[in-house]
Amino acid sequence: MAFTNFSEWMNSFSIEDIFSGNFSWLVPILYLVISIAVYSIIIWHFYRYIARRDCFKISHGKHPKAIGFLKYFFLFPFVAIIFFLGFSMLLLFLTRHLDVGQVLSTGFAIILAIRITTYYSEDLSKDVAKMLPFALLGIFLVDPTYFDFDVTMSNINSLPEHANIIAMFLFFIIIVEWILRVALTIRYAIFPKKEVTPAE
Repeated sequence: MAFTNFSEWMNSFSIEDIFSGNFSWLVPILYLVISIAVYSIIIWHFYRYIARRDCFKISHGKHPKAIGFLKYFFLFPFVAIIFFLGFSMLLLFLTRHLDVGQVLSTGFAIILAIRITTYYSEDLSKDVAKMLPFALLGIFLVDPTYFDFDVTMSNINSLPEHANIIAMFLFFIIIVEWILRVALTIRYAIFPKKEVTPAE
């Protein structure tokens, strides 16, 4: 919905409309409010999940390490492709001059930066992960005409042509994730986590 029509909505507002029960002028604004709220909720879950160091819940049953290994071996590649394509789609909406290959490279760099920073600080990783989605929302609110949906859809339709690049980037994301997890395991083996004793 064009946010540029906001002034027209406000010009059509009058006190008489309220007393007469005519709230038709309010419908477009409510639509915009609900759209922003829904988008923000989706993005909130989106960036908080990808910014978590442990994407899967730690198993407390038998053989937790083996179960964790299987989760990251079989499930993490699917998680990686969802978030990699998700950030790439956001970039496709934002960019005007980058070709699809450059967009995929940038999406790859963002995902790697998020996953690396989450092993340093999850709070930092969340800040990195939410930067792009909310920048997209900000641009839409300030200038909805910025987006060219025909060009964006054309770029999205061309993604299958870059399947080799996507597969290569996903492979590197998975390899880097495994390197980070191995490094974390070695760190905890050398410097065990301190047990937090509950206050009496």
